[in-house]
Amino acid sequence: MSDSIYLIYSLLSLSPWIASLIGTLIYQNAKKETLLQREKAHSVLNGDKLSTLSKPLGGREIKEFTTVMASVVMSPSWIQITIGRIVTLFGGEINVFTKIIDWARREAKQRLREDISKAGFDEVINLRLETSIITKTNGGNDKTSGVEIIAYGTAIKY
Repeated sequence: MSDSIYLIYSLLSLSPWIASLIGTLIYQNAKKETLLQREKAHSVLNGDKLSTLSKPLGGREIKEFTTVMASVVMSPSWIQITIGRIVTLFGGEINVFTKIIDWARREAKQRLREDISKAGFDEVINLRLETSIITKTNGGNDKTSGVEIIAYGTAIKY
């Protein structure tokens, strides 16, 4: 009887870590691949319509413009947080966090591209990216829960 209780307790204790590992290795990779395919498909059809320039090039007459925004909130898995904590002991770049932030930036920009295409705008100028950290406080300890990336700019139609 005690062996079965020990086994159940062990499985319950490890199940969040196993789920985190599966989410990191399978789910996140599938989502990143889907994003890459969306980026490629959009690029082939439309090119990259995002620019940090404050004025459009070409001197064409602007018929319509509006402010547009897209955002995404991403969170590292437990496994990624654990790896990040270990790396902080030695210092240097925390690659697991770098990859999450890169994924979030790419996703926010792609959402913006897709939104302006659906709305019939030709391009976005003055593109800006903002980053916000979402934390939770537990007993005086701040713990990062996620990162929000906001991509915004001025959509223009010629």
